[in-house]
Amino acid sequence: MNGEEKRQQPRLLVRIAYLLKRAVKDGLQRAATAVNHESVIKDIVQETDLSGHYFVMLTLANLIALSGLITNSAPVIIGAMLISPLMGPLLSFGFAFITGDRTVWRRSIRKISLSVAVTLVIAALAAILSPLKEITPEILSRTRPNLYDLVIAFLSGIAGSAALCTRRNYLTIVPGVAIATAVIPPLSVAGFGAGIGNFAVVSGGFLLFFTNFVAIVIATCTVLFVYGFRPRMVTEMDVRQLRKRFAFLSAVLVVISIPLVYTLHASIAEVRLRGTLNAILKKGFDREGRSHLTGFDYRKREGRIRVNAVVNAVELLSEEDVVAVEAELSKGLGKTTALNLEQVKVQPGGLKAVAAQTPAPVIAPPRPPREIIAASRESVVTVVRQSAEKVEKIIAPSTVADLAIGFRDKTLGVDIAMKLRRDAPMTGDERVWIRRLLESELGVPVELSIETVPFVAPLVFKRGDAALSAEMRSQLAVIGDLYKRVDGMRCRVEAVPETGLAQRQRRELMEKRIAAVKNILMTQCGVPLENIETTVNARSRKEPLVRVTVVSGDGVPASKDKAIGR
Repeated sequence: MNGEEKRQQPRLLVRIAYLLKRAVKDGLQRAATAVNHESVIKDIVQETDLSGHYFVMLTLANLIALSGLITNSAPVIIGAMLISPLMGPLLSFGFAFITGDRTVWRRSIRKISLSVAVTLVIAALAAILSPLKEITPEILSRTRPNLYDLVIAFLSGIAGSAALCTRRNYLTIVPGVAIATAVIPPLSVAGFGAGIGNFAVVSGGFLLFFTNFVAIVIATCTVLFVYGFRPRMVTEMDVRQLRKRFAFLSAVLVVISIPLVYTLHASIAEVRLRGTLNAILKKGFDREGRSHLTGFDYRKREGRIRVNAVVNAVELLSEEDVVAVEAELSKGLGKTTALNLEQVKVQPGGLKAVAAQTPAPVIAPPRPPREIIAASRESVVTVVRQSAEKVEKIIAPSTVADLAIGFRDKTLGVDIAMKLRRDAPMTGDERVWIRRLLESELGVPVELSIETVPFVAPLVFKRGDAALSAEMRSQLAVIGDLYKRVDGMRCRVEAVPETGLAQRQRRELMEKRIAAVKNILMTQCGVPLENIETTVNARSRKEPLVRVTVVSGDGVPASKDKAIGR
């Protein structure tokens, strides 16, 4: 390259930069001239008006979304997104942000604030009144927003703002934007979390809403700027204010991106963990003609991973095989891993092989009535017991303590009397769903009666005595079995004093009794100290006692917070 070419190179770059700048400027001018600014401003200003119709539609969308979340129904949630009118005020806020219109700014902030407050309060009240308080997958999916949610909301906000300005394909674009941005379901999730007292659900749902809100505002500002919307009085003061607003919005974007990046990283880690588990389990249990892995799940707890796997096997695997796979899991994951394997023995060749191995039928002599009744009873009890095991999964940690079965003379129905171990009374809905489940499993009408007994009977002490008897220690052993089965289970220990003693003496005795029970729960049952609540009953009785109640993770007696779903 000679000297002349070196001198011409900077000029060429300047020329290219000038042409690009002019092309961008011409493009922005053409885009601005294609938009009816007055019509857009009129629509945006109308979206800041407060009206009864707006709040009625907002409340209906909120309750529909909450119903879909509680029942885990995605179509219902989508319907609520289409009904929700909350997108309009968000676009108005973005307009005020880019133009500096203080009137629209104040009115849009007021409308958005009232909308959020009303939605949270109504969703919380509905959650309190609802008998269904389970955290469904639809609810859980909206408590862990990640960076992709921010990108989706930004792209959807661009589409919605562009449709508002150009009016091109407006009727088809706006419903899609409403579904993609999904601003009402996260608020419903936050209100639901407030109603059930779960702060993690509240914070997760509101973070997703705030993520969508910020992304929509940024997208709206970008599109409106492209289409020629600027501050009305473009002075140096206006420019400085606009820069401050964008600096603030950028800071907010950076702050909320931190937890979003973290949750995205956690989600990717979960996917990789499941993939690693799947690969190791298949390598260990998928053996041609012998065994096949049919499914697995896992749970992380206190730095350990517990894996539950199910294998169909022609020949049951040995304990050495299971131990080897468990060691491979610990090595591959780099963490202590416990493997619980459930093996289901299957017949090679299927029904044809069974038929080929079946000998010729032999006519057996008639059996005595006593044997027939005993065999029939055993068959019926087995079927009902299998159905009761499914009931136990629904009402866990409650268990079926006893069953009584009766038949009718002229109808096909069955009478079932069930005794359950639980510390909460049965609700009407729970009785109905248990009966329906039994009818579905047995295929006949069921008349159901349920009696509940506590996990631990009240521990009655002698007056002035605080020592635990051997029988009391034996009764408390059931808590250890429950704690192994139920993650996060807590216990409540309540002491009731005796009459006829001084206040100080009664207090000392109650504290000693509570301490004795807590010691058994921690040392013999394995319940951590932080999972044990203690309380003192002010009302005294002739015989002092201590009640031990099993409490679920949110402080409700076991099974009382377990709703039975469809």
